[in-house]
Amino acid sequence: MKLKVTASKLLVFVVLLAISGCSDSNGKGAGQENSPADLAIGTVEVEIVFGADREAIQSKVDCLNDSTVFSVLQAASDQGGFAFESTGVLKGDKFITSIGGVKNLAGDGKNWIYRVNGDLGDKGSGVFAVKPQDRIVWSFGKYEPE
Repeated sequence: MKLKVTASKLLVFVVLLAISGCSDSNGKGAGQENSPADLAIGTVEVEIVFGADREAIQSKVDCLNDSTVFSVLQAASDQGGFAFESTGVLKGDKFITSIGGVKNLAGDGKNWIYRVNGDLGDKGSGVFAVKPQDRIVWSFGKYEPE
């Protein structure tokens, strides 16, 4: 009889130990993923400049370890309620064709271009890595290399 009581206590202890091991230090279950805010390493400022006809959009979004100009634009779009369109399937192919309903004019016309901390982007937005405290400005205008 005494052995059964000890075995029961041991079983209860093992069950409690197993249950407590199924959550992380934040109390999330083993099958739950962290939200982007949980993984953020800082923030990035994003500004969309349409020109004189329309007020600019400004956002501050979370910066993750793998954030790019494109992923930050996606986050700003989700947060700010504006849409954008792009071409390309792979990260390196991402080319923005429209932001907030303003479409590229192609050729020698106005197009969407981006700058990070004042420097003109020198690669596709899907591969240009950003870090906390960066400032990304998308502007609609003629491309003029520096």
